[in-house]
Amino acid sequence: MPLRLYSHEIAFHTPYLAMLAREAADGFAEARERFSRIPRFEALDPVRATLIEALEVSAAEHGFADWREMELRLRTIQSGQVDERSIDFFHKVEGGDLAAVAAHLDAEPELVNAVASTQKSALHSVGSAAMAELLLERGADPRIETMLPGGTALMHATIWGWPDVARIIAAQDRAPGNLRVAAGLNDVDGIDDAFDATGALTAAARASRAYYRPNYGWFPWASSDDDQEVLDEALVLAATNGHLEAAKALVRRGAQIDGRAYEATPLLRATFRNRIEMVDWLLDQGADPNGTGWLGGHAKGVTAFHLAASDGLVEIIERLRRAGADPRATDDLYNSTPAGWARFHGHPELAEELAKMAE
Repeated sequence: MPLRLYSHEIAFHTPYLAMLAREAADGFAEARERFSRIPRFEALDPVRATLIEALEVSAAEHGFADWREMELRLRTIQSGQVDERSIDFFHKVEGGDLAAVAAHLDAEPELVNAVASTQKSALHSVGSAAMAELLLERGADPRIETMLPGGTALMHATIWGWPDVARIIAAQDRAPGNLRVAAGLNDVDGIDDAFDATGALTAAARASRAYYRPNYGWFPWASSDDDQEVLDEALVLAATNGHLEAAKALVRRGAQIDGRAYEATPLLRATFRNRIEMVDWLLDQGADPNGTGWLGGHAKGVTAFHLAASDGLVEIIERLRRAGADPRATDDLYNSTPAGWARFHGHPELAEELAKMAE
């Protein structure tokens, strides 16, 4: 089924497609698979992929003969000559407008399982339990995978840290049913079932782990089948969703408090979602308050202090300081301290306080 348009803005599409070309050249599976699905590019050496080829890949994915045809379509939509219902539909899903989404589905029911230019279906795009319920009632398929194997809407919600959405989807289907899912649902019995009688991870527990990023703009990352990584990744997801019982069960099974997945640690992801109880527990267990990692595409080499400062999370900042977090730490992308992150993100008073801490 062709992708449906998410935006009529050419400037929306081209940066992501330039990224697609770079990632294909760098060898990342998701990008190379998108090229390989287009017959005319089956023989293309991905190292030579450019924006020109990426534009053609996107056009083919959307059902157009070539990029010129897709560009003309975008321009006619932008000028108001034609209407493309999918664009407003996907944005209303993201915005939580239940009435507007219902009206769109009344007019075009098949939109419920359409996949957008962003590589996400509507169910992948929800941020509220109410929207997830509406889409599922209208026939949304929770087993649709996007981007990479294992990329179900349940996994998308789990990686973002939307436990309420995850619970609604899981009530219908728990695909891909691996250890990631058990951790993201706070399912301690499911975590125990992920190990065989000898204490080794089962094949089902480690299966379908290629998917890892909820937005295409996130940095590329390649998973491995290493047992420790599988365990540490599950702890990162439990921390993201604030699932303390799952986190404790995973640590008993060998997950590392400062283990890494997606170039992040449990403390970074717990801070990202303001999981105060989880932050307390991780720090009590010896988590490094100055550990660094990545988050999305805009945070590289950050500490939990940077993330807490950017969101004005005073309670977490206090906990990090007591644990020895360094207010002078700088990130790798902007070479900025937590005070700089607080100032940039609109917390001037907090920025002044953090700057004094760093003196």
